[in-house]
Amino acid sequence: MHPLALILALALPLLTTAYKGSLTHYTPGVWPHPGSCGIGYTPGTDVVALSREKMHAAEYANPNLNPRCNLQINIWNEATRESHTATVIDTCMGCAAEDIDVNVELFHKVAPGGDGRVEGIAWGVVGDDGGLIGG
Repeated sequence: MHPLALILALALPLLTTAYKGSLTHYTPGVWPHPGSCGIGYTPGTDVVALSREKMHAAEYANPNLNPRCNLQINIWNEATRESHTATVIDTCMGCAAEDIDVNVELFHKVAPGGDGRVEGIAWGVVGDDGGLIGG
């Protein structure tokens, strides 16, 4: 078994499909300018934007109807050995397939001392077997 898979299996029992990419931060949209899911950011909440590829953005004429919106994502930083949960509210247009973009407060929780981009962050949808996000 790959070491990362073993760590995730022990640390995140609800996370069954893991991805690994860069973590960056952004300022989520608030009403009246919410993110692609049509969900306005509430300060103090932990939110995430997935890549266009993982959001399957091209499949939805109305992105507010995307079933990936409101999914709970577990984010794991192997360096700190901590996990955090966030809600999908947006699409990251500049992210590579497995990268994620989170609000600034969550970025500093996941990667204390990070400088805006942290490589090798693992994440997955809580309870997903791979069908919600896909390869």
